[in-house]
Amino acid sequence: MKIYCLLFLTISTLSFSQNNSESDVFKKIIDEQIGKGTLGIYVQCEKYKTFFDLKEFKQEAGLEVPENILKEIETNVAKSSDGVWNSELINELNYGLDFIKSNKCFTKKDIEQIFEKTKKRQNVICIGTPVFDNNYENCVVSVMDWNFTSSASGSTYFLKKVYGAWTVIAVYGIWMT
Repeated sequence: MKIYCLLFLTISTLSFSQNNSESDVFKKIIDEQIGKGTLGIYVQCEKYKTFFDLKEFKQEAGLEVPENILKEIETNVAKSSDGVWNSELINELNYGLDFIKSNKCFTKKDIEQIFEKTKKRQNVICIGTPVFDNNYENCVVSVMDWNFTSSASGSTYFLKKVYGAWTVIAVYGIWMT
């Protein structure tokens, strides 16, 4: 019985730690976008699968990250999936309407309707599923900035937990349509 309780407690702690880490990464990415001067952001609810290619990372990121950490991330990317962000995370950010246009996140269909209704560019942030190494000390996450129906750009962030806070170490894999 003691073994089952210990196993349950360990699994529960890991699950909480993962969810908490995902929330912290979400908040860090929004802070980074606003820090770049992006105003009037809409946040898309759907998380898409984060892209990670070890060879591309080594070529573009310019970082010396231990091979075992990169392999863990590569393995965990293969196990990851799409998901949905919790709208409550936006409320925790405490940004005014000048920065984030709504305190709820939107579906892809909602965003398409906003584009159709306004007929002008918008700032929509789509944050992928964060993928961590096995110790939850390093993370990669893909981010897409959607400006109009056929206009988007994106990149991948490499983050590291430094003194308990997620810190952006590199941005790489930048693309544009």
